[in-house]
Amino acid sequence: MTNFTTTSETLSGRLPLVEPKDMTPEQLERYEGNAINKTNFFRLLCHAKTLMPHLTAFNVAMATSIAVPPMEREIVTLAVLHLERGEYEWAQHMVVAMFMGIPQVKVDAIANERFGDPVFTDRERALLAFTRQVIKTVRVDDGAFNAVAAFYDPRQIIETIMVISNYMMLARLSEVDQLPVDGVAGAEFWKHLKQ
Repeated sequence: MTNFTTTSETLSGRLPLVEPKDMTPEQLERYEGNAINKTNFFRLLCHAKTLMPHLTAFNVAMATSIAVPPMEREIVTLAVLHLERGEYEWAQHMVVAMFMGIPQVKVDAIANERFGDPVFTDRERALLAFTRQVIKTVRVDDGAFNAVAAFYDPRQIIETIMVISNYMMLARLSEVDQLPVDGVAGAEFWKHLKQ
């Protein structure tokens, strides 16, 4: 069930949210054309008028055409958001995980930073250990790299790093702004892409 606000009275964080009258024609078309764009985060991103269209295209490509399997991409995303304390995006991706059928025991293990938990497959544990090192130390040690390389080809490894980096950036945008969670539209975004 979708639960998000659609009014211009939505509370903002440190920065004012962009009002529809101040959006570019492309932003306004997206804002008016799809209720999932009437979120605090969309309106915050509208400040980056020239970068936002490219970020949107990147996220659509990440969601629809990378070689990393969708459920594994989502497990990486949840791990990033937990480690980065990305409250706004975590709220979105809790619903996405449910929509995708990721078992709650896996979500709970990520939320409690039990990345080596037996609820995960060997492949997922390697991916989570790799994700943690990319975030925490930047340089991944040979053990974590070799473990992930046993399951993923070079394209998938690069794409995984890009997924990690994307959600690190999104967490920083929302958390530096102290953006209030205005509801969850994350699953609606994914459903919309499947149409």
